[in-house]
Amino acid sequence: MSGLTKQEQLVLGIIVGLLLTGLLVKFYREAHPAATPAVSSAKP
Repeated sequence: MSGLTKQEQLVLGIIVGLLLTGLLVKFYREAHPAATPAVSSAKP
């Protein structure tokens, strides 16, 4: 990464961090499903 400026490295690090966070949330939600389904407030 020596060809990248400090700002480019920062942006790349943030993007990679967000992608990893998204993957972790996805795997967590698959492993821990919601106990109760969402209730809609629509009136019949």
